Amino acid sequence: MKYVTRELRIIEKRNKVVKARMEYHSFMKVRELKDIYSSCGLMLTMLRLEGNLITASDSLEGILKRK
Repeated sequence: MKYVTRELRIIEKRNKVVKARMEYHSFMKVRELKDIYSSCGLMLTMLRLEGNLITASDSLEGILKRK
């Protein structure tokens, strides 16, 4: 039963990574870096999306490293 629960958590974390990656890349696709760096609101959004992606990746990596 532990194996099934672990696999479900891995699937959930992978889905979060995919979602965070899609959000970040779709944001970066429609904006240029010079526009982002010139606007405080866009900079905060970019940093939030990067943080979401890093957090999701780290949590997935943590689960995968556990045995």
